Amino acid sequence: MRETPMSVRGQVTRWAATALPVALIAGFLWFGWFGRAGVSQPAGVTPLVDAAMSAPGRVEGHSDVLSIGTSATGTIAELMVGPGTRVAAGQHLVKVECGPIERELDARKSDLDAAEAAFMRTLHGPRVEEVAIGVANVNLADARLREAQRSLDRIHALHEGFTVTRVQIDQAERDARMAAAMLDEVRAKLALLHAGSREEDITETRSRRDAARRRFEETTALLGHCSVDAPTSGVVLATNVSPGQLVSTMAPVTLLTMVDDSTRRVRAYVDERDVPKLCAGGHARVAADGLASEGTVESIGVAVGDNPLAGNPSRQFRQVMLALPDAPQQPPIGLKAAVQFSPCPAGQGAPPRK
Repeated sequence: MRETPMSVRGQVTRWAATALPVALIAGFLWFGWFGRAGVSQPAGVTPLVDAAMSAPGRVEGHSDVLSIGTSATGTIAELMVGPGTRVAAGQHLVKVECGPIERELDARKSDLDAAEAAFMRTLHGPRVEEVAIGVANVNLADARLREAQRSLDRIHALHEGFTVTRVQIDQAERDARMAAAMLDEVRAKLALLHAGSREEDITETRSRRDAARRRFEETTALLGHCSVDAPTSGVVLATNVSPGQLVSTMAPVTLLTMVDDSTRRVRAYVDERDVPKLCAGGHARVAADGLASEGTVESIGVAVGDNPLAGNPSRQFRQVMLALPDAPQQPPIGLKAAVQFSPCPAGQGAPPRK
């Protein structure tokens, strides 16, 4: 018997009502089986957890990005590095032309040398040779006094007006007095040589020496600012100046930026509602640029703010820092990463806020 169009439509409807639920159930079973068992995880990586524990992040270096500047005023004499250059701590990066400071440093060095010599001379007192000269002068003056005294005695033995005049007597007495005064003077000088320097003189010359040294050290520090060195080992990210460019303390500029890339870490932005599920020292899977590794939660931020990697202002996030293990191949700094956290072990309390 020939079926009518209405009867055919009814059979199709009944078939669809029976087959569709069966197909949906089979699809869920297939996805659950192959989604869990058919996809292999990288060796040493924690299996993925539920989507509620995932968060976006960004790869960073061992420390924050360093902005390198200078407190010197002058033109850039030499730029010794470029973007991507790997540098060691203390390595010269930029040199600023500071000719006037270099000449001032030479003058300060001369002043310091002179002040140091004066202090040492005062501190040590007279030399042995100077004392010897003083002794010789005393002996000479003593001999002159004895000679003058003998001459005076001879004249006094003569008769005034017959063999010697009054003028000759007066002259001999004067010579004796002068010889005695000369002897007293050289004896006093020799006593000063034996006494050495006065404490007041030593204090004065020491103060002059210390003042000259401070001026020299200040100028040395100024000249040190003309050479910009790397504060730590790392890699240069960008340079913002070129040779011949004028830099001034009146308008400070960032000469270059660098970062310590000895290790990698990830700054993740976790929804505030998911933070209680985390704990310091917990594990997480980090995927960036096709590389997957096991991260460890170092700290959980206390401040709540927006997520710079997402445009949802209604949600609040906290920053979570993760340490990545050393590996031959590390993801580039600044790369976005996907982080999926493992839940805290059972019985562990809420994470401490750091």
